[in-house]
Amino acid sequence: MLKKFKLIEKNKLTPDVYELIFENDIEDFWKDFKSWQFVTFILDKIWGRAYSILDFLGSNKFILIIKKRELENWWRGGSKYICEREIGDILSGVWPSWHFVLQENNKNKLFLWTWTGLVPLYNQILWALEKKLDSKIMLIFWARKKEDLFYIEKLEELKKKNSNFDYKIYLTKQNDEKYGKWYITDFLIKENINNFSEFYICWIPVMIESSIKILENLWVWEKNIYFEKY
Repeated sequence: MLKKFKLIEKNKLTPDVYELIFENDIEDFWKDFKSWQFVTFILDKIWGRAYSILDFLGSNKFILIIKKRELENWWRGGSKYICEREIGDILSGVWPSWHFVLQENNKNKLFLWTWTGLVPLYNQILWALEKKLDSKIMLIFWARKKEDLFYIEKLEELKKKNSNFDYKIYLTKQNDEKYGKWYITDFLIKENINNFSEFYICWIPVMIESSIKILENLWVWEKNIYFEKY
């Protein structure tokens, strides 16, 4: 059955990335949600377009972060449409979907994220911290320039509140003493990954495939690598 989602808040995080907050009229509808699942909007002429859930606000509100793409093709046709919606607009969709979920164990976990690939991984990290898993949790984030970064304040807040969480940022087109240079795959060397048992990756296929190849060459078992290709 299709559900109705009302846009109640819209914030521009970077020149092309938006934070969108939707509400549903069903109380506690989030209870069936598992970390890394998504909502699928059913859009006219575009069909289904799925977006991972970042976090919840109360019993019937949830947050999405979407990169608005001006050059649309048939499978990315929803981002421009959704990001241009006005406060009060209502979209129809299906909830929740997908099966790549956080493994609720005490194994140390490394998360690899680029741009809006943050969303499902951020949700998983929140989930792990809220469950108080006895795990070391590390997030590696890549962007082109500082202007492409978002939610850094929230990551820093999580770090201050949770001694088992840390993060590192890489930039490819800008030098900054606060951040690493080049790509997140440069972090994937033996001494950096030795302390981790599970690996979670989210973004475009080429980035994921490169990361998996490096990890497998470092003797990481395939069954311990979890990924979502955008």
